Amino acid sequence: MIRHQKRIFLLFMLLVCVNLSAVQTVSARDLVSGRYISSAGKNIILDLNVKGPSTSNLIVHQFLSAQVDIISSSPVLVKFDRKKGKAQWLIKKVKPGNVRITMELSEPIPPGLVRAEVRCRDQETGQMMDITINP
Repeated sequence: MIRHQKRIFLLFMLLVCVNLSAVQTVSARDLVSGRYISSAGKNIILDLNVKGPSTSNLIVHQFLSAQVDIISSSPVLVKFDRKKGKAQWLIKKVKPGNVRITMELSEPIPPGLVRAEVRCRDQETGQMMDITINP
């Protein structure tokens, strides 16, 4: 009888562990990911993938070589500091799916000089999170 109860207890504990490991909290890192389609030359393309539920707003900082101008971008830039090589976008009311940011630069840049930081609010904690995207 005791041996049977131990087996039932162990089976129950195993099921509890399996169920707990299956439960995952959703953070901003899970909600937003990104990759560069093009990270060198005159045309830089960054694709962001937003998974539901929406993160509401995204702040995207794009870091380039200093002294390189951005001739055009889509969406339109909010800020650009040429001396620091830092561009910023504020993308509001983001829905799940892909968000593409494209830039045409004044001169080509070599591979490895770009990176992006995406700031968004963690849905669980309400805190702002930074997600770095490298080529």
